[in-house]
Amino acid sequence: MSECFQYLFLHNDKLKASESFKDSYLLNGTSLYEVVRVINGKAIFLSEHYSRLTKSAQKIGVKITHDFSQLVKCIEILVEKNDCKDGNIKLVFSFKDKERNFYAYFVRHSYPTAFQYENGVRTIIHQAERPTPTAKVYNHKLRSKTNNLIAEAEIFEVILLNKLGNVTEGSRSNLFFIRNNELYTSPDHEVLNGIVRGKVIQIAKELSIPIHFKSIPYEELPLYDAVFLTGTSPMILPVKRINSLSFTADHQLLSAIMDAYCKLVNENLAETV
Repeated sequence: MSECFQYLFLHNDKLKASESFKDSYLLNGTSLYEVVRVINGKAIFLSEHYSRLTKSAQKIGVKITHDFSQLVKCIEILVEKNDCKDGNIKLVFSFKDKERNFYAYFVRHSYPTAFQYENGVRTIIHQAERPTPTAKVYNHKLRSKTNNLIAEAEIFEVILLNKLGNVTEGSRSNLFFIRNNELYTSPDHEVLNGIVRGKVIQIAKELSIPIHFKSIPYEELPLYDAVFLTGTSPMILPVKRINSLSFTADHQLLSAIMDAYCKLVNENLAETV
């Protein structure tokens, strides 16, 4: 089943039928991508996604072929032509030798349920790390492996463990820990700096919540009171289990951060034209 969803996708700004899309397009050379969440027809935090795209491109020595206004237009076209105002849109820039391709399309999404937000989700540990963790480069091997683990174990997310034995991030999310009403997360250079992760760091500063950027060994996980994931689809989501370790989903600090993030989303939607 292709990851391209709905009826139409964009290839170099030309609309095409989704049944003609091939996932192999993403394997042709190096692909940089972003997944943006669309709510009521508007992409939230799109400027931050675009900034990360350009930074990722700089890190691998390529240049994005679209400016910000062009991406805005592409998203507007997809929303209108597919008659879909809520979901996730994937933006892909593919580079191979001198060939450049741009794809934009809706992807299937799985948003957490109200029950999961209230009670937390189950996760497991998998030993793996991204070759270029700070750049959002498509990694087919890692994505396929973690997708299979998620399906087989019937869990929400796979937590990555690096070769040093440190818990770093989720396969498609970032990770925060709470201990003594203080936040802990991996150093910036060890992970992909997610858009929602950045918003949580912003919230921590605004609410005067101490935050520590620290490599977290697996054996230290029982020292933490609560854990939560951040990402485009889950937004801010409590974790109730990592392997056999249990954490509380009902934590006052976590609730405050979730409320503050919802406020930021609503403000961004109000600003977006």
